[in-house]
Amino acid sequence: MTKNILFPFAVSAAIFTHATAKENQKAPDNVRAIIERAKAFGLKRYPISFWNYTNLKAHGQYMDEAEVEEWADAGFTVPQSPNYDANDPGQKAQILRLLDWARKSGMKLILCDSRCYARHSPGGQGGLISPDYVDGVRAAVEDFGSHPATFGFHVGDEPGADMKETFFACYRVQKEIAPHLHPFANLLPFFPGIETRAGTDTWTNYLDEYVRKSNADLISYDCYAQMNPGQKGWHNYYENLRLYREASLRNGVPFWNTILSVGHFRYRCPNLDEIRWQFNTTIASGAHGLLWFFYYMRSPHDNYRLSPVDEHWDRTETYDNIRRVQKSFHRHYGDLFTRIVSTRVTFYPEAWGGGEIFIPDGIVSRVLPDVENHPILIGEFTDIEGRRYVMIVNNSMTENVNVGITFPGKDVRVFSWNWSGEEYEGPAYCASGQSRDENGLTIRHWFAPGQEAVYRVESESAAHEPIPDK
Repeated sequence: MTKNILFPFAVSAAIFTHATAKENQKAPDNVRAIIERAKAFGLKRYPISFWNYTNLKAHGQYMDEAEVEEWADAGFTVPQSPNYDANDPGQKAQILRLLDWARKSGMKLILCDSRCYARHSPGGQGGLISPDYVDGVRAAVEDFGSHPATFGFHVGDEPGADMKETFFACYRVQKEIAPHLHPFANLLPFFPGIETRAGTDTWTNYLDEYVRKSNADLISYDCYAQMNPGQKGWHNYYENLRLYREASLRNGVPFWNTILSVGHFRYRCPNLDEIRWQFNTTIASGAHGLLWFFYYMRSPHDNYRLSPVDEHWDRTETYDNIRRVQKSFHRHYGDLFTRIVSTRVTFYPEAWGGGEIFIPDGIVSRVLPDVENHPILIGEFTDIEGRRYVMIVNNSMTENVNVGITFPGKDVRVFSWNWSGEEYEGPAYCASGQSRDENGLTIRHWFAPGQEAVYRVESESAAHEPIPDK
C-alpha cells in the first residue's frame, strides 16, 4: 500500500512539462578537467580498489580466474595486483593472465611491479632518478603497458620528507614514459604535526606541490581515524576529506580515499552499517574513487583481524558486507559518480573537520529529521553540462532516521535511479512519502546508518546556484 503513494510523479511531470527550460551554468574549467581525467581512466563504473599485499611467489596458487571473477562480483573495478617479479617468466605470464581475466570481467588492474616503486637513486637525474629506474619503468611498460586492462603502475605509499622529491619525480617519469597510463601513488593523511614528517609547511601547499611536480592524474590518501572508538576520529576523517577535496578542485584532478576493512590497533572491525557509512560518506564528500585497506590477511600479525579474506583464505562477513554495499551502489548508479563533481559539502546540524554547517541554497532548503539534531551529510554535485545533483547520507553509524529533504521552488522536479540503474522522475528508492507546499517539494526517506539518497534536481533556483571554480 505504501508504495502506491510514493511516486505521484506522473502528475508532477504533467504539471511541469511546459515549464520554461532552465538555463544551466557552464561547468568551470576545473570541474571539466576532473571529469575529463576520470573519463580517461576508461572505467565503466565508479573506481573501487583494495590494497593487495600478496605476492605471486608465496600466494600465486590463489590468484586464478575464479579469484579475479570474485573481485568483480564484489564490485571492485580497479583492484591492485599481487606483487610480482617480472624477471621470473612464470610470474610474468601469470600477471598477463590476471590482466586477461580482469579485462574479461570488466576491470582494470593497478600493477604492483617492483621496477616501478619509487626509490632513492643517489647520483641519478637531478640526484633523484637513476637510469636504472627509468629503464625499469620502460621495461614494465613494454611488458604490460599496452594491455587494455592495465590501469597503471603502483608508485608507492606515504612518502616522508626524505623521499618526497624522489617520489614526485618517479611519478612524473612514469607519466612521461607512458602518458596513456595512470600511475597510482598514495599520500599521508593529514593530522596535526604531520607537516614536518611530510616535508612541507602546510597541507595545502603539500598537495598542490605534489600535483605540480608529479603531473599526477589523481590524488590518493588513506585515513582510518573514523574507526577509532566512538566518534573521536571523525574530525580527522572529515578534515582529510575536505582538504583532499579542496586540492582536487584547485588542481583539476580527481581524489581517492582509502577506508578501513580490517580491525587493527585501536580501530574496530567495521560491520555492515560502518562499511556503508564509510563508503557513502566518502562519495558524498566528493571522492572520485576509493580503496579498502586491506583485502587479504595472508598470515596472522599484530591484532589485525576479519579482513575480507582471512588467514585461512576464507571469505569473511566483511567480504559479504563490502560486496553487498558495492553491488547495490553499482546497480543503482552505474557510472554516475564518474561523471559528476562535488560543488558543496555540508553537515546538519553540526559540522565535522572544519566543514560547513548546512544553510539553505537553491538545491536543498530544509533538512527535517524525525529525531532532533540527528546528523545528516549533504553533498552537492554538477555534471559537465551544469546540471545539479545532491546526495543525502545518514551521518550516523548506529541510528536509523526518517528525514525530510525540501527542494525549493514551485517548478522543482527531481530525478533518481531505480534498481536497474535507470533514471526516472520521482523520489529515491528509500523514500517514504512526499508533499508540495509553498516551500517546494519535501520528500521523506527512511535511512539505515550510512544509507543514501541521490537526486538530480531541476529548478530555476538550482540552475542559478553558483558552481565554485576552486
